[in-house]
Amino acid sequence: MITDVADEVGFLIKQIDFTISGELNTAVDPNVWVSCDLKWSRVGKIVMDPATGNSFLILEILENEGLILDPLPTNPTVDPPGPVLLLPNPFYLSGTKIAANNEWSKVSNSLMAKTPIVWLLELIRFKSYGRESTIDFESDLRIFFLDETNVTQYYTSDHRSNVVSPMTQLASEFIETIGSFRQYQRVDQFEIITFSRFGVEQDQGVFKNILDANLSGVELRLTLTKYKQNCKC
Repeated sequence: MITDVADEVGFLIKQIDFTISGELNTAVDPNVWVSCDLKWSRVGKIVMDPATGNSFLILEILENEGLILDPLPTNPTVDPPGPVLLLPNPFYLSGTKIAANNEWSKVSNSLMAKTPIVWLLELIRFKSYGRESTIDFESDLRIFFLDETNVTQYYTSDHRSNVVSPMTQLASEFIETIGSFRQYQRVDQFEIITFSRFGVEQDQGVFKNILDANLSGVELRLTLTKYKQNCKC
């Protein structure tokens, strides 16, 4: 049943709304794209215009009110971005530390191609209910929302503002996504743990990464409750 829970989480990750809406503010700067909700946008990531297929690099975030975008160097003469842009889709993993790291490492040598990461840590506590209950199952989950970070140039505050904050937004989008489906109980209580550097601090003081990359982000702890789909809840 652990595999079933992992599939449930994977389904929900795919349902997250990866779009952000906005418009160019040409009166201020032809490269400024204004938006009221930037979600987990961050500097250095690529966003895509689904209408044209053109991609843009995020050069700067303006106090959570807009983006300064630049066409990729491979195609600098593309049309300006439209009113809807797509954020990078998270790379979803489930498994133990060793299994997740092995799977993630084999996918690609490019961090850009496999970040941000959503990792469901196993083992999973699973509670099932009898036929008289409207609840199918409850499961206590530990899910990590992670993205690459710069360990040589970032101070702790930089890790938090450039990576931890966007990953907190991604975790929040996941919680909102759960609430948009009637087959799941709305999550009213959860715990978020932040990591300016993600890894394990050993007794000798050496910081060892759990996944083979320099990452920051958050851990989300919550109980996922699913109702039986053939009953009136």
